[in-house]
Amino acid sequence: MLLEEGYRVVSTDAMENFLLKAREVKRKRPELADWQIGFGDWLDLKSADVEHPVEGYDAILCIGNSIATLPDFEGKNRTHVKALQNFKDLLKVGGVLIIDHRNFDYILVHKRFPPNSHGSIYYNSDRVFNVKTDLVEKEGRVVQMIFNSDMDVSGTELENDSDIKLKKRDESMVPTLELNDIPCYPHTLDGFTALLKGVFGDEAEHQVMPDFREKVPEDIVPNYWSMSSLNLKISLVVVL
Repeated sequence: MLLEEGYRVVSTDAMENFLLKAREVKRKRPELADWQIGFGDWLDLKSADVEHPVEGYDAILCIGNSIATLPDFEGKNRTHVKALQNFKDLLKVGGVLIIDHRNFDYILVHKRFPPNSHGSIYYNSDRVFNVKTDLVEKEGRVVQMIFNSDMDVSGTELENDSDIKLKKRDESMVPTLELNDIPCYPHTLDGFTALLKGVFGDEAEHQVMPDFREKVPEDIVPNYWSMSSLNLKISLVVVL
């Protein structure tokens, strides 16, 4: 974790159950006492229930396909632009936004996830099983994806939580966290890159990294596109 590497970390979320999990981890580990955790809405981040540094953040991380769960309430990507602008406004000069989304370009064409790659260093977990994706189409265009999956939490801190169920995996029954009905609104790589450049400016340094690598072999299809944008307007990190 970033905290274990000596960084000061501020974490926000708009989901109370995720905040509860984070606070529980903090409570169990006294060495994480300086970890700030609070409610925060991407569309009103300055009012988040945390203490923002006056000079701005060195880095903001919005990862795990999180940005794709934000609906475009206002249409024409105005909601997403507002969220990205809020990220930028909280960065110090020279600070960096690191953000990702799934390889929706592949999913939109093939209507399934890219093949799993053993070469991927990003979200490469053998705990996830029973993965299912439902596509919502409108006028022949995919406008929403509903992700469902199960996670084997054997041997973890979650194993004895009240919301954990026993489910069959292969020939065994394992303690399982159900990740059900997670809605996502697909972004193409070119489209989302254009949004970032529109907010940070063409003169800002932008980088696209397939699965958090500078490049991958030609025969590997990335599962995620990871992007960074440098604020031209590092020891403190906010995780959203």
